[in-house]
Amino acid sequence: MRLTSFAWLVPVIAQLGCGSGGDTATGSFTVDFPTTAAAIAALKITPGVQVFAYPTNALGAGDGAASGACETLVEQSRTNNLTVTATAMSAVLTPCDLMSGKGSLALAYGSYAFLAVAQSSVGQDFLVGCAEQTLSSTNTMVTIPMTLASATMTVPTTTCTTLSQACPSGGGC
Repeated sequence: MRLTSFAWLVPVIAQLGCGSGGDTATGSFTVDFPTTAAAIAALKITPGVQVFAYPTNALGAGDGAASGACETLVEQSRTNNLTVTATAMSAVLTPCDLMSGKGSLALAYGSYAFLAVAQSSVGQDFLVGCAEQTLSSTNTMVTIPMTLASATMTVPTTTCTTLSQACPSGGGC
């Protein structure tokens, strides 16, 4: 279940000689839940989803390289042992917030790994996802596929057939 979640402003950084640094481009990214039931579970048993942006070069890769940054971040997140600091992070947003397009991140052009985490109320990752993307004036769309954080996690059943039914304005189910 793909949810358009945020819009962010990507400032143009003039590091290649001439040009002004005042231009901006608008981009967006999506959080792709594995199922509607998983999105509803994230709504009911977690405070929400938080997205973190990490420069891939801080994770041992150069710009544009296939770096394995996501594998590193997901594993470090699962073991609660992140060794790098995020360049930017979103607020914790519910799946309903994500569906409504709330939230933002401001990032300069460059290569990033976007880590999305939904933790249970006991601080254990429930859903986790990651996507590597090089942001540029022609490439500002990021899709973050999420999965269960562990093989021992299960998604509770629901009578809802859509996320909107579970959101406060949908009346609940």
